[in-house]
Parts: sequence; C-alpha cells; structure tokens
Amino acid sequence: MKNIWRVYISDLKKITTNVVALSIVMGLCIIPSLYAWFNIMSNWDPYGESATSLMKISVYSEDEGMDMSGIQLTIGDMVTESLENNNTIDWTFTSSKAEALELIASGDCYAGIIIPKDFTQNMLSILSGNIVNPDIEYYENSKKNAIATKITGKVKTTVQNEINTKLISTLTEIFANAGDYLSGNNIDGADIVAGFESKLNQISSTLDNYIYMMNTFELLTESSSDAIDTTKLLFPGIGSMASSGAKSLGNLGDSAKISSNVADTGVSLLNTGLDTINNKLNDLKDTVSSIKRESSLEPVSKGSDITDVLSSNVLDTIANLLESRSQTVAEAKAQFDKLNKDIKQLTDDSSISDSDFTNMKDTILSDISNCQEYIASVKSAINDELAPELKGSLNDISASLSQAQTILSGVPGNFNDISKTLTEYQNILKSGSNDIETTINCLKDLQSNINRIITDIQDITSSGKYQEFMNAIKDNPQIIVDFISSPVQMNTVAIYEITNYGSAMAPFYTVLALWVGALILVALIHVKVKDNEELEGVKPYQKFFGRYLNFFVIGQVQTIITVMGDLFYVDIQCKHPIAFTLAAMMTSFVFTFLIYSLTVAFGNVGEAIAVVIMVIQVAGAGGTFPVEVLPSVYRALYKFMPFSYCMNALRECVAGMYQDTYGKCLATLLIYVAISAVIGLLLAKPCAKLLDKMERSKEKSGLFI
Repeated sequence: MKNIWRVYISDLKKITTNVVALSIVMGLCIIPSLYAWFNIMSNWDPYGESATSLMKISVYSEDEGMDMSGIQLTIGDMVTESLENNNTIDWTFTSSKAEALELIASGDCYAGIIIPKDFTQNMLSILSGNIVNPDIEYYENSKKNAIATKITGKVKTTVQNEINTKLISTLTEIFANAGDYLSGNNIDGADIVAGFESKLNQISSTLDNYIYMMNTFELLTESSSDAIDTTKLLFPGIGSMASSGAKSLGNLGDSAKISSNVADTGVSLLNTGLDTINNKLNDLKDTVSSIKRESSLEPVSKGSDITDVLSSNVLDTIANLLESRSQTVAEAKAQFDKLNKDIKQLTDDSSISDSDFTNMKDTILSDISNCQEYIASVKSAINDELAPELKGSLNDISASLSQAQTILSGVPGNFNDISKTLTEYQNILKSGSNDIETTINCLKDLQSNINRIITDIQDITSSGKYQEFMNAIKDNPQIIVDFISSPVQMNTVAIYEITNYGSAMAPFYTVLALWVGALILVALIHVKVKDNEELEGVKPYQKFFGRYLNFFVIGQVQTIITVMGDLFYVDIQCKHPIAFTLAAMMTSFVFTFLIYSLTVAFGNVGEAIAVVIMVIQVAGAGGTFPVEVLPSVYRALYKFMPFSYCMNALRECVAGMYQDTYGKCLATLLIYVAISAVIGLLLAKPCAKLLDKMERSKEKSGLFI
C-alpha cells in the first residue's frame, strides 16, 4: 500500500509543479460537466408550449361551406378561428394553398394543414343519411429535422380531436336545447307532446263526425231508393189515377224535387271521396319523401292500402256514371295499380342498394303526382258533365210532371220514360250505398289507429322515467352536452412524477458525461508508469493502482462538479440529492477503472474498445428510447451494459425510490469493478509484447502519436 501511495504522490507532484499539466487537469475536470449541462438544458421541455410555440405550421382553408335553411355554415373557418386562439404552435395562416405548400417545401414551416372545399358538406353528411367521412390534408417536411416532425405530428391528433369534440358538442347542444322546446314551448298552453296528443284527439273527434255524416247519408240513400220503389208501384195503376191525376202528379213533382236534392248530395259525396283520395295521396307523398333507408316502411304500406280501397270503390262508382269518360277513369285506375305495384316492390325487397332505393322513391313520388292529375280530371268530369246532366234530367222530369198535371184530363201521360229514369237512378243510389259503407269502414280503421297512438303516448308520458328524462333535458342541458361530447374522463395519476423532460434525461446525460470524462482522461494521461530511481522496487500491480488513483481523483472531481451543476445550476428535479451524488461517484469509479484497465491492457485498442462500448450503450441502454422499441440485438445486450444500472440508480434518486432497486443497481456495478481488475492485472502482462510491437509499428508510420 505504501508503494501505491508513492506512485500517486509522485504523479501529484508532477501535476502541481507544472502549470500546463495543472491547466489540462482543470480542463478535464470541467469538460464533462459542460457536456451534461448543455444537453440537459437543451432537452429541458421540448414538448412544452414554450418550445413548440416557436415551430411554424402553415394553415389554409378551402372550405366553401354550405347553406342550411338560409344560414351559411363554414366549419373550415371555425377551425381556423379556433387555431388562431391556440398557442401551442406558431400557426401561419396563408392566403392560398400554393403559398401554404411552398412554405412547407422551402422549410420555413415544418408541416401544413389544408382544409378541402367539401369539408363542411362532408362533415354534415350525417344529416342527410349518406355519410361521408371528412378529410383534412396534412403535409409534413421530414427533411428539415427528424424529431420536429414527431413533435408536429401531434398536431394531427390535436386538430382532429378538437374538430370531433366541437362537432359532437354542437350537435348535442342542439339536442339538449331542444328539450326546452319539447318540455317548455307551449302549444295551446301545453308542451309539444301534450299539444301533439291534443291534435290527435281533435282528429279522432273529427273522424267521429265524418262517420256520423256518412251513416246519415247511407240512411238517406236507402230512403231515396224506397221512395223510388213506391213511385214505381204507382205505374201499373196509372189508369185509376187519371181521375185524381192533378193530385198524384203533384206528389210526383215533390218526389222529383227531393231526388234533385239527393242528386246534389250524391255529387257532393263523390267530390268528397275524390278529395279524400287526394288528401291521402298528399299524406302518402309526405311519408315517402321523408322515409330513410333504415326507416320502417310500414307507414308507406299502410297509406297505400287506404288509398287503394278508397280509389277503387270511388272510381268504380264514377265509371258506372260516366260512360262517356270511362276511358279516363280506367286510366286513373291503371295509374293507381302502378302506384300500388311500385310501393309493394319497395316494401317487399329489403336487399336493394341505396341508389335503387332512392330511384324507387322518385318513381313512387312521380306515380302519386300522376294519380293526383287523374283525380283532378275525373273530378272535373263529374262537376262539368255528370252533375249538370243529372240535375237537368231531374228538372226536366219535374217540368214534365207540372205540364202533365195541367193537361192530364185531356192527354194520357206516358210514364214509361219516367219509370226507366227512376230505375237507373235507383241503381246509382244502390251502388253509392255500397261505396259509402266501404268508406265508413276505412274511416273507422283510421280512427282506431289514431286512438291507439293516443293511448301509447299517454302510457309513455305518464311513466316516471319519461318525466325524469324530460326534467334532465330541461334543467341540465349542459351536463348532457359535456357527457356526450366527452363521455370518458381520463384522470392521470402520476407514479414517480418528473416535472420536466430535462430532469427525466438528466440521468442519461450525466452518466454519458462521466463516461466521456473517463475516456478523455486515458486519451490525455499516460496509463503506464515509467521506471525511475524514485520508484525503484515498486511492483507492477502497485504501479497499476498508484497511477489509477490519479484517474480516480480527477474522475471524482468531474463527478462533483457535474452533480452540483445538475442540482443547483440546471436545477433538475431530485428527491434524493445525496443518494444521487453517491450513485454518480460510484458511476465515475466504475467507468474510470474500466476504461483505465482496458487502456492498460490493450493500449490504443483499449481506448477504441471504450469508444465502441460507449456508442453501443448510447444506442441501446434505454437512455432515450424504451428498450422495448429497440432492435433485438440491443434488447439482448441491455442487461450487460453498465449504463443501464448507472442510469437506473440515478433515476431512483430523481423520481423516487422503489424498494431496494437503488442498492441492487450499485451492487451490480461492483461486478464491472471485478471485471476491470481482471483485465488490468491479468491480461496486461500477456498483451505487453504485442502492444510494444504495435507501438513501434505505429511510430514508424510517422502519422500517429
């Protein structure tokens, strides 16, 4: 031990008595700390707003927007306005797409966002049922800086999340505020649901009146038919009536007037029937226009059935009355048949494509319009031809009866034509009676369906769950908006939290700086001790440890300066500063001893080996990237690298201790001390001759030191 101190004290005297040597040693003590400090500070907070706000990204919106019920909506402009208030990036808004792309290509901007022309239209395609996912064009220039694009790449997710959240919250807010309308806007003093129920009750009551009117008209028709039968019974006894002809003909005149009124009523009924058909066609048109691909087709089928029954009965009756226009009525019936056939095809075939579904809807709407045109033509024929003809015939009958009353005593009346006319009229009344009965049945079915809907509404509105839902929508719309726009809240719980990226990287750059410091030492200070009278009798192993004491002391000074700068100048986070210092001192001891031993044993080759070990550890020790993402060769070597244990020990001090991890890491480093001793003491002598030859050959080249 005494000889070891002799070697060390001899070296110490040489350093302290030589100004140049002392200056070099002082420089060697400071250089590693500068390496660590500068790297830690440069990585202090690269992902924070203060850093990313200096990175330029160009933005341009081509969005043309769209008109919604007279309101021009341009979501692209809303996005750019939102980005103007976002300070995480230096957004550069351009006047054209070409300018934005030029900034990216030239490197003035790291990336760019282009909002396309159809962005709003695609964004709102959800309202039309034909959904198209909107796209935003994102350009990035990877040539300027590899890490920069990884940082700016977060912009894609940020902008996408902002747009998605904004759209969801906007639509949800519309829905939630609609609760005020559902539960607060008055219709006849009640909310909209109660108002809807009230309207349905009114319709049901109106249908009661229609049914009552149709029943009355049916009784009137039967009474008219009975009156005609009675009148016809008079004709066989016409001879006996001659003596009281004036009185009998007067009674017949009154009957003719009654028949005229009945004819007017019948024509009115036919018009009402045609109007009812037209109204049902309008309802069917509205139903078909509003129906979607995923909607139930039952309302279309049911509306078609009601229209078919009404049109078939009414048109058959009219065809019997209008012989001159029977072709028009037949064409009308054919058009209704086509309508029913197309509707049946739509409702029966569930496998048609979206385009075929749309085309079939257009065809049905066209069929409905054609049916309405034929209804108008038939109605015109009734009012322009049938009504005047029928009324004229009855008026002629009444006039003839009046004239016959005055001349009955002299001129026998010819009642054959009258009997024939009354028979035809009786047939019309009987046919109309059947149609009236069919109409009454349709009205009763319609009323029954409406009453069923009213009952269902009452069951829903009377339930407690409905009231709770309406109260929630009315009283807390913003809560619903917040929940739907962001249903899951992520609560981050920090385990061993590190306040900034620089502190997280401090263990890596501190360890790397200490390795570099040890490497510089062997590059500038000789590891071989030359024999002289002062060191006479000193053994090789004593020279080995005596010279190493210089490396150890300088390495520890490097460590103290570096660690003090980390803690008090750079001000890294460190929960256990004393343990941090001890771990760094242990790291310096292991590194200096390992590199010193390699150089003693292998000379310049040992230095090269130390450089190679450093390069491998920088890439594969998990200092910057997680070991799991590295190539398999690094994952295999990771557990053999001293960097790993040094950094893990320092990380325990920075973020907080976990059980005995700190002690295990330091204990593992002792293995490298043993390996270093074996290399320096046992391998140095066998390699000495080879190293001498290499040194002489190197000197002969005249190129190497």
